[in-house]
Amino acid sequence: MTAQEVRLCGLLLQEHFGDVVEKVGTHLIRSGVLSLRALAHETKLALDLKSLCVLVQHGMCTFGAGRRGPAGPVEYRINCEHILHMLRYPRYIYTAKSLYGDTGELIVEEILQRGQMTMSTTVKTVADRLTHNMP
Repeated sequence: MTAQEVRLCGLLLQEHFGDVVEKVGTHLIRSGVLSLRALAHETKLALDLKSLCVLVQHGMCTFGAGRRGPAGPVEYRINCEHILHMLRYPRYIYTAKSLYGDTGELIVEEILQRGQMTMSTTVKTVADRLTHNMP
């Protein structure tokens, strides 16, 4: 990954999620695969776990068994391609609005803002927004 791509990923994370998530995400990009303990030690940030939760919730970070196998610590890996897909969010929203109207736009917007959601939560949130915004 080039330095420009790392910088762009960092800027996207900062814009969408804030400074702490950006620092954790950028550190994971540069380091590759890390355990939570190693990440906390290297970044010296208090909110590493919450930042990882945000990244996992949005599908930008994956986790799995480490090099020591299932008995070892869980290791986290960031997916830069998924971060760069944030540049396409406006296109996703526009396409949903073009094909499915305001409801489709709101559904896609909610999922992009909140990450993974259950269908029932998404439908309830969108229905609330639609009824709340009606004149």
